[in-house]
Amino acid sequence: MSDDFRQALVSFANRMASVALRCTNEESTKIFLILPFLAFLGYDDRNPNEVCPEHGADFSEKYKNRVDFAILKADEPVIAIECKCSGTPLRDERGQLRAYFNAAKTVKMGILTDGLVYEFYADSDEPNMMDQAAFLSLDLREVAKGKIEESVLDGLKNLQKAAFDPENIGAEAKRKLIFQNLVQQLTSLSENPSEQFTRMLLQNANLSHVRAKALPEYQEMVRAAFQEFTNIRILQRLDLPQKDAEKSEKPSQMGAQDGAENPIQAHSKTNLTEVELDVFSYVKRRLAFLVKEEKIFREINDIEYRDYQGKFVVFYRRERKGRLFDFIEGTNPKYRFSFPDGIEVAGDDLAAIDDALLATFKRRLTEEGVLSAG
Repeated sequence: MSDDFRQALVSFANRMASVALRCTNEESTKIFLILPFLAFLGYDDRNPNEVCPEHGADFSEKYKNRVDFAILKADEPVIAIECKCSGTPLRDERGQLRAYFNAAKTVKMGILTDGLVYEFYADSDEPNMMDQAAFLSLDLREVAKGKIEESVLDGLKNLQKAAFDPENIGAEAKRKLIFQNLVQQLTSLSENPSEQFTRMLLQNANLSHVRAKALPEYQEMVRAAFQEFTNIRILQRLDLPQKDAEKSEKPSQMGAQDGAENPIQAHSKTNLTEVELDVFSYVKRRLAFLVKEEKIFREINDIEYRDYQGKFVVFYRRERKGRLFDFIEGTNPKYRFSFPDGIEVAGDDLAAIDDALLATFKRRLTEEGVLSAG
């Protein structure tokens, strides 16, 4: 379910990034970017009893507060949305949303957006006093590139109509703000490990007495360990280590089945280059955007790779019969691809493979009986 939501979000983000080029004023931004986003989260953007435009919450006749949209529950606003024209910086536009938040006692969350960048606010410290910091931020342009953290993805899933709980959002926002602070601290420590932090790790490694003169060397070691940990996490997010184990357990058996070359070590992270990982990541992200049918979305998870001396093979389910392409890394041009039927693609832009990639993937799905012929 999580993978389905991620793929659907990436596909949606790609469409919105394309549409944004035509949104040159606030009204077009609302219609073509923001309302579709609310619909993506499950809200009925055609029902004014659920998504109400220009909703007001007034202290008095003199002081009137309005937001562009309010999401209603039992005829009371629970989410306030302030919209700006696509491309407008959001940092100076929080005052109006904050005033409405304070005036509408039933509002539990505020959203500030330009249709591509979304900032989500709650009242985690004091009721009806909007927090200074957003507990969740989302940039659909980055999502379109496949860049979205699991914490953001989970947070967004909880904001869907079926899951959103107005009474719990303040506590959830508090947890996310604390989480963000912890991430910032760990990021700082990974780049510049403090003496106290380094000594704590060394003590856990049974090194209790380290001279101050030797400490810089250990701090550099901690920094390198952080980097290695990060690399491992990246591979895990691409679902690579698990496949490493599966393939390396039976290398001779797989070679016999496929009649293929003997790989250096299937999915061995020590042999992979950054460019090869970029290619594999691009294939999954791009297909999630290019395909339109849900059943095809699900099959993207079955795309795998094997790393050979001199080439990188990407395939669907079975290496030989399901081969999508062979990739050879170069310098000029940077990318060289060999698709079935003698189709060769070379250049410095990965987007050049889109047509051949989609056509080959659909052919493999047809051969496996996932799609019907013709």
